[in-house]
Amino acid sequence: MAAAYLPVYCTSCAHASLTPIHELMSELRCSFCEATARVIPGPTYGDGDWLAFAEIDKALSEAELSGPEASALADELQSLLDALEPVPNVVQRMIERVPALASVRPALVNRPPRGPRMLATLLGARTRELGDYVAASQAG
Repeated sequence: MAAAYLPVYCTSCAHASLTPIHELMSELRCSFCEATARVIPGPTYGDGDWLAFAEIDKALSEAELSGPEASALADELQSLLDALEPVPNVVQRMIERVPALASVRPALVNRPPRGPRMLATLLGARTRELGDYVAASQAG
């Protein structure tokens, strides 16, 4: 039986990674900085998804998107996917918007629609980070 992993995101270092589902019973830790991480809503992943997920996350980290930028991109990506645009067209549009994604084109187009869904998950994490920040600033 193949292992299943959930995406987790760390607001301390702004990185995402995959964690085995069986670790959900313990406190989730960031694989980069050891801070507490949270599960990102989205699909589960398998052993073959690690590298692509890490590459896409690294490219987004290098792009240094703000929360509003990530939110706008996530909305645009979802619209393209909902319109059933061909994956190469979707990927090209995202690369035009975020040039750092050009380096991970193979990860985005391999095994469609896995790559674009990973991108959507990772953009969603950065969008939620903005929501968490806004909620915290309004509470304080």
